[in-house]
Amino acid sequence: MEDIMVMKKAILSTVALGALVALAPAEASAATVLKIGFATINDGQHKSALWIEKEVEKRTGGSIDVQVYPAAQLGKIPRQIEGVLLGTQEAFISPPGFFKGLNPAFAAPDAPGLFDSFEHQTKTMNDPSVRSKFLGLGTAKGVTGLYIAAAGASALAMREPVRTLSDVKGKKIRVLASPMEVSIMRQLGAAGTPMAYSEVLPAIQRRVLDGASSAITVMGPSKFYTAAKYITPTHITYIPTGMWTNAKFLAKLSEKERGILDQVGIELSPVANKWSEEDTKSWEKKWGEEGGTVVRLKEEERLAAIAKLRPLEKIFLDDPKVAPMYKLIRSAAVKNR
Repeated sequence: MEDIMVMKKAILSTVALGALVALAPAEASAATVLKIGFATINDGQHKSALWIEKEVEKRTGGSIDVQVYPAAQLGKIPRQIEGVLLGTQEAFISPPGFFKGLNPAFAAPDAPGLFDSFEHQTKTMNDPSVRSKFLGLGTAKGVTGLYIAAAGASALAMREPVRTLSDVKGKKIRVLASPMEVSIMRQLGAAGTPMAYSEVLPAIQRRVLDGASSAITVMGPSKFYTAAKYITPTHITYIPTGMWTNAKFLAKLSEKERGILDQVGIELSPVANKWSEEDTKSWEKKWGEEGGTVVRLKEEERLAAIAKLRPLEKIFLDDPKVAPMYKLIRSAAVKNR
């Protein structure tokens, strides 16, 4: 009888041990994966993604496994946006204008002369009257923003020098996917051409494009100076960026995990803004060190261009899908100036 009892205990112990072994891999793989993709590399967006990775994994104790994919590793911009919409990719960091297909109001920060500096844009977009409404512009379509901050100031990287803005006439220049960006170039006499970021440098190399309008903090790390030697900082517009996250992914997180993500987003905005300012100054110096040339506009010409372009806000004011958000941002910009 004792032998039978000992045998039963041994069998039960073996079964229990087997159950624990079987459960171990499941527990080890229980972390929720958060894949963050973006088109750029070694810039403020990349730094932001790495900061999110560090802070979220630390604060959640590893219950969220953040994976960072720079340089369009998860696909070109349209594919990554589609991935976030479908839920095959949890998050995408990019200027909000790329989501204008979901909601045209995502383009509202693109108006020329709306912001005076990096800090002014970041403070305005994070003003209580703006932040939650702007980050929620895509929620009904399944995409919610985590943070928003200034990523860069507009600059022209060109094959030939732009010493005055009249030099862009007749040029084909890549712009962000926004009607306002296209209209700005048209007003200056150039052809604004939206194009996936990963295709821009090859297009300049092949002379399909004469140059690109973006931020030096984006174009520098991507080595645009190898094909577009001359860069002219215009600072006519400031380019925001944010992390756009699949709403169903957020919904399946615990209340604690969602709270951590929200807090990380709030804390990231001023940090990302500081990186953008520092990186802009650093890259204006490095562009020359890498064999390129930084061309400065006269300040009076830059201000005159802003005055000339400011009436383009009518594009937003006349669009009932954009006007309410644009007016909110414009009012907050006045308050934070």
